[in-house]
Amino acid sequence: MRWEPERLEIASYPSPGIDLPVFYGDLDTNGHVNNVALGRYFEMGRFEAHRQLGIGRTSRQYGGHMLVAHVGIDYLAEVHFGTTVHVRTRVTRLGRTSISEEQAAWQNDRCVAICESVAAYRKDGVAAALPEEMRELLAQLQLAGPD
Repeated sequence: MRWEPERLEIASYPSPGIDLPVFYGDLDTNGHVNNVALGRYFEMGRFEAHRQLGIGRTSRQYGGHMLVAHVGIDYLAEVHFGTTVHVRTRVTRLGRTSISEEQAAWQNDRCVAICESVAAYRKDGVAAALPEEMRELLAQLQLAGPD
């Protein structure tokens, strides 16, 4: 296993998360949710976590935007039609111009997939420093360190 066991625990993610329906069209020929659909669930989870914090609005206020530079997904279990998938997001690194996030998805209280992504802040077509206001908002998605 190349990830820490806490990655699979819902309490390890500070975002409230989002419940997403599994549509029939998300299934592959074996009746399981296909890989592309799981990627879409993670994308929607990031979008919703950022939307709740006002990241997009704040980014545009400073004349920039976030651009996903990397996504990696580990599939841990089959996902089935008929129940929702719950996705949560956390920020693991706030760099000068980019952020790293981790996500996990659960179905029926079982972690079915985890995701890592990197997004860069861009302004006028080039990498730019994250505005301080955005850093403060994104910090809400970080787990508190030990005291």
